[in-house]
Amino acid sequence: MTIAEDDPRQPYEQAAETLRREIREGVIKPGHKVGSVRELASRFNISPTTVQKALGVLRDEGLLTTTGRGNYARDPKRGTGAGKSGSGPDLSEVLLKIEHVTSQLSELRDRVERLEASHSGRADEN
Repeated sequence: MTIAEDDPRQPYEQAAETLRREIREGVIKPGHKVGSVRELASRFNISPTTVQKALGVLRDEGLLTTTGRGNYARDPKRGTGAGKSGSGPDLSEVLLKIEHVTSQLSELRDRVERLEASHSGRADEN
């Protein structure tokens, strides 16, 4: 899909509206990726900066959550949670963040093990 040049809305607003509709209609299901910035920029034929702006709009509306692993749709029926007393964080959002942290820790552990093995090999040579 390309952004319509004759549409009076800004390109980021058009992209946000398309993604908003897809989330609300269930085309993009809660917890599923909406696409990377690069994929969305290509899909809408807009710059990555414009995509970031569109994603920010959806994040502000509570339709999207972003982790280090990507952008994920949230359940549109849940709303933003703004103004709800005692409302806690969305469980799926917490689980995504835990998964991301776990992945980062695993990568760090692997790097440390490689560095230690490399360092140990050098020490044996001396």
